[in-house]
Amino acid sequence: MENALSWRTLAPGDQLYSFSGYITNRVLDGIAAGIEDVLAARSETNKSYRKIFGIFVEMAQNIIFYAPDRVEIPNDEAGFGTLSISTDGDHVRIHASNEVLPHQKEQLEKIFSQIKGQSSDEIGRLYKQRMLETFDDPNSRGGGLGYFDIARKSTRPIEFGFELLDNGKSVFHVSAWV
Repeated sequence: MENALSWRTLAPGDQLYSFSGYITNRVLDGIAAGIEDVLAARSETNKSYRKIFGIFVEMAQNIIFYAPDRVEIPNDEAGFGTLSISTDGDHVRIHASNEVLPHQKEQLEKIFSQIKGQSSDEIGRLYKQRMLETFDDPNSRGGGLGYFDIARKSTRPIEFGFELLDNGKSVFHVSAWV
Protein backbone atom coordinates (compact mmCIF):
# COMPACT_ATOMS: atom_id res chain seq x y z
CA MET A 1 0.00 0.00 0.00
CA GLU A 2 2.77 2.44 -0.75
CA ASN A 3 0.42 4.81 -2.59
CA ALA A 4 -2.18 4.92 0.17
CA LEU A 5 -2.47 8.11 2.20
CA SER A 6 -1.26 7.74 5.73
CA TRP A 7 -4.02 8.06 8.32
CA ARG A 8 -1.67 10.42 10.22
CA THR A 9 -1.55 12.71 7.17
CA LEU A 10 -5.32 12.82 7.16
CA ALA A 11 -5.60 13.14 10.95
CA PRO A 12 -2.58 14.87 12.49
CA GLY A 13 -1.85 14.26 16.18
CA ASP A 14 -3.80 17.29 17.40
CA GLN A 15 -6.93 16.32 15.46
CA LEU A 16 -9.75 14.84 17.53
CA TYR A 17 -12.43 14.88 14.81
CA SER A 18 -12.67 15.88 11.20
CA PHE A 19 -15.63 15.64 8.87
CA SER A 20 -15.95 16.78 5.28
CA GLY A 21 -18.95 16.19 3.09
CA TYR A 22 -22.68 16.70 2.95
CA ILE A 23 -24.02 17.19 6.46
CA THR A 24 -27.65 16.36 7.19
CA ASN A 25 -29.52 16.44 10.48
CA ARG A 26 -29.33 12.64 10.56
CA VAL A 27 -25.56 12.74 10.02
CA LEU A 28 -25.24 15.38 12.73
CA ASP A 29 -27.34 13.32 15.16
CA GLY A 30 -25.17 10.27 14.54
CA ILE A 31 -21.74 11.83 14.88
CA ALA A 32 -22.77 14.26 17.62
CA ALA A 33 -23.69 11.51 20.07
CA GLY A 34 -20.30 9.85 19.67
CA ILE A 35 -18.43 13.14 19.88
CA GLU A 36 -20.25 14.15 23.06
CA ASP A 37 -19.46 10.80 24.70
CA VAL A 38 -15.76 10.92 23.81
CA LEU A 39 -15.32 14.57 24.85
CA ALA A 40 -17.02 13.85 28.19
CA ALA A 41 -14.70 10.86 28.79
CA ARG A 42 -11.37 12.52 27.86
CA SER A 43 -9.52 14.13 30.76
CA GLU A 44 -8.50 17.09 28.54
CA THR A 45 -12.09 17.93 27.58
CA ASN A 46 -14.40 16.51 30.25
CA LYS A 47 -14.84 19.85 32.07
CA SER A 48 -15.59 21.84 28.91
CA TYR A 49 -17.23 19.27 26.66
CA ARG A 50 -20.67 20.92 26.77
CA LYS A 51 -19.29 24.17 25.35
CA ILE A 52 -17.20 22.34 22.74
CA PHE A 53 -20.17 20.21 21.77
CA GLY A 54 -22.53 23.21 21.63
CA ILE A 55 -20.19 25.15 19.34
CA PHE A 56 -19.70 22.09 17.11
CA VAL A 57 -23.46 21.57 16.74
CA GLU A 58 -24.07 25.28 16.01
CA MET A 59 -21.39 25.28 13.30
CA ALA A 60 -22.80 22.09 11.79
CA GLN A 61 -26.31 23.55 11.73
CA ASN A 62 -25.06 26.64 9.93
CA ILE A 63 -23.62 24.40 7.21
CA ILE A 64 -26.84 22.37 7.00
CA PHE A 65 -29.04 25.47 6.77
CA TYR A 66 -26.96 27.89 4.71
CA ALA A 67 -24.28 26.18 2.59
CA PRO A 68 -25.17 26.82 -1.07
CA ASP A 69 -23.75 23.46 -2.18
CA ARG A 70 -26.82 21.45 -1.17
CA VAL A 71 -28.78 18.33 -1.83
CA GLU A 72 -32.51 18.40 -1.20
CA ILE A 73 -33.63 15.15 0.34
CA PRO A 74 -37.01 14.10 1.76
CA ASN A 75 -37.56 15.30 5.33
CA ASP A 76 -34.05 16.73 5.74
CA GLU A 77 -31.50 19.13 4.32
CA ALA A 78 -27.88 18.60 3.29
CA GLY A 79 -25.20 21.26 3.02
CA PHE A 80 -21.57 20.65 2.07
CA GLY A 81 -18.84 21.72 4.45
CA THR A 82 -16.07 20.70 6.79
CA LEU A 83 -15.97 20.52 10.57
CA SER A 84 -13.09 19.74 12.87
CA ILE A 85 -12.23 19.59 16.55
CA SER A 86 -8.56 19.69 17.50
CA THR A 87 -6.35 20.42 20.46
CA ASP A 88 -4.49 23.74 20.42
CA GLY A 89 -2.17 23.95 23.40
CA ASP A 90 -4.37 24.10 26.49
CA HIS A 91 -7.45 24.81 24.38
CA VAL A 92 -9.70 22.93 21.99
CA ARG A 93 -10.30 24.52 18.60
CA ILE A 94 -13.59 24.00 16.78
CA HIS A 95 -13.46 24.95 13.09
CA ALA A 96 -15.94 24.99 10.21
CA SER A 97 -15.66 25.86 6.52
CA ASN A 98 -18.19 26.06 3.73
CA GLU A 99 -18.92 27.99 0.57
CA VAL A 100 -21.07 31.11 0.83
CA LEU A 101 -22.77 33.28 -1.78
CA PRO A 102 -21.88 36.99 -2.08
CA HIS A 103 -24.97 38.14 -0.13
CA GLN A 104 -24.21 35.61 2.61
CA LYS A 105 -20.64 36.90 2.83
CA GLU A 106 -21.95 40.45 3.32
CA GLN A 107 -24.33 39.29 6.05
CA LEU A 108 -21.56 37.36 7.84
CA GLU A 109 -19.24 40.37 7.67
CA LYS A 110 -21.95 42.49 9.35
CA ILE A 111 -22.47 39.92 12.08
CA PHE A 112 -18.76 39.57 12.81
CA SER A 113 -18.20 43.33 12.74
CA GLN A 114 -20.70 43.54 15.61
CA ILE A 115 -18.92 40.77 17.53
CA LYS A 116 -15.31 41.81 16.90
CA GLY A 117 -13.64 43.46 19.88
CA GLN A 118 -16.61 43.02 22.21
CA SER A 119 -16.30 41.64 25.73
CA SER A 120 -18.17 38.51 26.75
CA ASP A 121 -20.76 40.64 28.58
CA GLU A 122 -21.27 42.88 25.54
CA ILE A 123 -21.66 39.83 23.29
CA GLY A 124 -24.24 38.49 25.76
CA ARG A 125 -26.23 41.71 25.46
CA LEU A 126 -25.99 41.62 21.65
CA TYR A 127 -27.13 37.99 21.74
CA LYS A 128 -30.24 38.86 23.78
CA GLN A 129 -31.01 41.86 21.56
CA ARG A 130 -30.64 39.76 18.40
CA MET A 131 -32.81 37.02 19.89
CA LEU A 132 -35.63 39.50 20.54
CA GLU A 133 -35.29 40.98 17.03
CA THR A 134 -35.65 37.60 15.31
CA PHE A 135 -38.18 36.02 17.69
CA ASP A 136 -41.30 36.86 15.66
CA ASP A 137 -39.78 36.39 12.19
CA PRO A 138 -41.19 33.11 10.82
CA ASN A 139 -38.64 33.13 7.97
CA SER A 140 -35.61 33.52 10.23
CA ARG A 141 -33.55 30.62 11.44
CA GLY A 142 -31.91 32.89 13.97
CA GLY A 143 -30.48 35.69 11.85
CA GLY A 144 -26.89 34.97 12.89
CA LEU A 145 -27.83 34.34 16.50
CA GLY A 146 -25.67 31.22 16.55
CA TYR A 147 -22.49 33.18 15.88
CA PHE A 148 -23.21 35.40 18.88
CA ASP A 149 -23.69 32.24 20.96
CA ILE A 150 -20.41 30.79 19.64
CA ALA A 151 -18.62 34.05 20.50
CA ARG A 152 -20.08 33.96 24.03
CA LYS A 153 -18.82 30.42 24.59
CA SER A 154 -15.38 30.87 23.02
CA THR A 155 -12.53 31.51 25.44
CA ARG A 156 -10.60 33.40 22.74
CA PRO A 157 -11.93 35.84 20.16
CA ILE A 158 -13.45 33.84 17.33
CA GLU A 159 -11.60 34.06 14.04
CA PHE A 160 -13.19 34.14 10.63
CA GLY A 161 -12.14 34.75 7.06
CA PHE A 162 -13.07 34.31 3.43
CA GLU A 163 -11.30 32.86 0.41
CA LEU A 164 -12.65 34.23 -2.88
CA LEU A 165 -13.29 31.54 -5.48
CA ASP A 166 -13.27 31.92 -9.27
CA ASN A 167 -17.03 31.26 -9.42
CA GLY A 168 -17.87 34.38 -7.35
CA LYS A 169 -18.55 32.40 -4.20
CA SER A 170 -16.26 32.46 -1.18
CA VAL A 171 -15.17 29.82 1.27
CA PHE A 172 -16.04 30.95 4.77
CA HIS A 173 -13.84 29.80 7.67
CA VAL A 174 -14.68 30.23 11.35
CA SER A 175 -12.84 29.02 14.46
CA ALA A 176 -13.66 29.16 18.16
CA TRP A 177 -11.70 27.95 21.20
CA VAL A 178 -12.70 26.47 24.54
